[in-house]
Amino acid sequence: MRSLLPAFDVQRQELPRLLPITGAYGLVMASLYVLKPARNALFLDRLGVAQLPVVLILVAFVGALAALVFSRFSARVRLDRLVFLTFLVLGTCLLGFRLLLSLEWGWTYYLFYVWVNLYGLMATSLLWLLANALFNAREGRRLFGLIGTAGIAGAILGGVATGWVVTFTGTENLLLVCAGMVGVCLLLLYPVRIRETLTSAATDADGESPLATVTGSQLLTLLAGMAALAAAVAAVIDVQFNQIVDQAFHDKDAKTAFFGEFFAGLSAFALVFQIFVAPRVLRSTGVTSALLFLPISMALGSLAVLFIPGLAAGMALKIGDGGFRHSIHKSATEILYLPVPVEAKKRTKVLLDTTVDNLATGFGALLVLVALALGLDYRHLSYVSLTLVGLWLIMVARSRRAYVDSFRHALERREIDLSAYTGDLSEAGTLDSLVGVLRDTSNVRRLLYALDMVSVVRAERLVTPVAALLDHASAEIRVKALQVLQLQQGEMPLERIGQLLDDDDVLAVRVEALQALCVHGEGETHLRLQAALASPSRNLRGAAVGCIAEYGDEQEQALADESMVRALLVESAEDEPELMQIARLLARIYDPTRTWVKELVEELSASRYAGVVRQLIESLGEVGDEAHLPWLADRLDDRRTRRAAVTALSHFGDRAVPELAARLQSPVRGIRSRNRAARALAAIATPLCVETVLDCLDPAQPGLEYQLLKTLSKLRNREPNLVFPVERVRAALRRAACTYWEFVQIQELLAANEGQGTALLSRAVAEKCEENLKRIFRLLALIHPSQDLYNAYLGYVGGNRADGGSAIEFLENVLPCAERELVVPLLDATTPGLAVEAGRRHFGPPLADFDQAVAHILQGPDPWLRACVTYSLVEKSTPATRAG
Repeated sequence: MRSLLPAFDVQRQELPRLLPITGAYGLVMASLYVLKPARNALFLDRLGVAQLPVVLILVAFVGALAALVFSRFSARVRLDRLVFLTFLVLGTCLLGFRLLLSLEWGWTYYLFYVWVNLYGLMATSLLWLLANALFNAREGRRLFGLIGTAGIAGAILGGVATGWVVTFTGTENLLLVCAGMVGVCLLLLYPVRIRETLTSAATDADGESPLATVTGSQLLTLLAGMAALAAAVAAVIDVQFNQIVDQAFHDKDAKTAFFGEFFAGLSAFALVFQIFVAPRVLRSTGVTSALLFLPISMALGSLAVLFIPGLAAGMALKIGDGGFRHSIHKSATEILYLPVPVEAKKRTKVLLDTTVDNLATGFGALLVLVALALGLDYRHLSYVSLTLVGLWLIMVARSRRAYVDSFRHALERREIDLSAYTGDLSEAGTLDSLVGVLRDTSNVRRLLYALDMVSVVRAERLVTPVAALLDHASAEIRVKALQVLQLQQGEMPLERIGQLLDDDDVLAVRVEALQALCVHGEGETHLRLQAALASPSRNLRGAAVGCIAEYGDEQEQALADESMVRALLVESAEDEPELMQIARLLARIYDPTRTWVKELVEELSASRYAGVVRQLIESLGEVGDEAHLPWLADRLDDRRTRRAAVTALSHFGDRAVPELAARLQSPVRGIRSRNRAARALAAIATPLCVETVLDCLDPAQPGLEYQLLKTLSKLRNREPNLVFPVERVRAALRRAACTYWEFVQIQELLAANEGQGTALLSRAVAEKCEENLKRIFRLLALIHPSQDLYNAYLGYVGGNRADGGSAIEFLENVLPCAERELVVPLLDATTPGLAVEAGRRHFGPPLADFDQAVAHILQGPDPWLRACVTYSLVEKSTPATRAG
């Protein structure tokens, strides 16, 4: 396994996420390509091809309705749970259909046909949603192709297996085989967990509707039109294809075997085409040419049915839909989405992928019924397909201009979110637009944006425009251009790159120039670096050190010996960028057994340059030597190095927890220093860290307790698999509720005794009420879905009475009995009697009067509140309160 990882560009730590989703997707596609032949054969054998347009209309109606209902339901359930529950229901349905089909009721075959379509839509869509949640965009670029390949391989194996297995089991028993596949999917997906993300309680209700977004964009309108026409033509072709197969094979199992083997062949063709042909077409001729494959192939198939009827023509008819629709056409369509803003894409993609597709399928089936009613036979339905294809080709021609215009507009406004894009940017039209931007050197920010986009693209046509940027006045542009050139192939401007080694202004330019020469120049890299280190030019030596630090392998890192590093340290004593490169190099050459390395750490740690110390912190975090933990933890108290120290300490994981816990519990440290240690623990999402923070929470001071709760919340959001001990959280919740109840009483008593000197105290108590309310909701979010509790909190504090009531109603229905009885009465202002009764039952008698409230604060642990009370006593000058 380890030897295969580099071949597939997979990192070892990605396997626990990748293997389950890849295996499940392959099994889902295999089961789908077993179910489709079985569905077609059973429907044709029992009801005949004449009923096919009717069932396609049902598919459209039920599919659109199911998508709406499912989207409403999915918004309330965490994605990993939704996937597991859906697959459990789908597996159960397969067993139920096996029993129903044995009864041979006519309506069962309609229902089964519709259900198989829903199965394909829901299972595949959910797995891709899960994949997008498990992997970020950079990981997706490497891994989604592997997942897709597993799906195609599953489709091929499923189709081939259908043709072989059906001869032994019969068509109906194929459903049991599929149920077994779904069962294996459940086993694979059960351990998968995703991170929950907090979003605003606000919905898109007040935003633009998906339909308005589509109609307001020419590109999205064309995408919707092309998707609709593709689905309508596919529906017409599907009816023709099934009619031809129904005439060619009279036995049900023979039909199933043919469908399975034919679909397997189509999947194999799609796989080969996608791997060897589609990328070349997209890179050489662009997205418009790629979009032509599907409509033209469907048109040629329709002509074949008209002029050379028979099974061969039917197979040719289906090649386009089965071979191109989910390969090159899908890739080209995804590229067209690139210039669409992220929010617009989120609003509209589901509409285009499901609703439009379903409605257009129904429209195509309706056209078939009308055509047959007018006297056309199945062969002459090709005239309908050819008419629709003609409209389709007009839209494809217009999409080229709309795409280019949208892309230029998106580049100007920097609306393309590369962090969320997993596709290929090397499409010809995309590159044309990017090259145009690279040639306009007047806008530095747009140039940097374009260079970031092409930093992952290898295309020879980029060399000339990017090389021209090596003379740009901005050093940042020169650095980015050199990084892009390192990735490219072909003839390079090596002479101009060599001249940048003498760039006196920016060390990063010299480093990237030397790396570009190492990549594209003649000779071995380590020999070039060795010569640079021995050069009399300080600029070149500094570039060599930076090159080794950023890109060097073990052989090149060995060039950085003691004498070389010490000489550079002396030369660079007043040069912050070069000292930072030495600190970066430390991570590559670190050896705790070498005395000179320890001395180097000491010298760099004493640097007066904050950037050098930050880089040293980063390097020490990478090497992970626990001897440096106290020094790294001390850097939390310096605002210039605090962020770097948190990141470095997180690299140590559990090894850093005892050091940070000691700082948290140290009575000699100030409250701010202890709070910073708590914030640093939030970056270490491990069970030990959770237990440690809970241990510190029990005896925490008032100024530290809330920060510890924020740390626990961040740990919960960072890693959803963390287990929070329910009983310990409930104990903390009880303390928070008790404190909240006390402050609510004090606030009411202060309001009743408002007068001279109480304003400051009232404001302080109100702040404590708000803080303890947050504590309650944060603690609940540790053991319940954090998204729901966050939205409930926003609704409760939003000031809207209806939203507040809805939040309390939600808590009543979600929380277990013990938590509900503890929390809800305290929050429900409409029933003060219940609140008093709940407070009395859980926390003891309420505060009797203002004097008792003052005494309670004076006996409490919060020094700020005690100071406020003292001030109020002096101002109010009431003998009874002074005595208290």
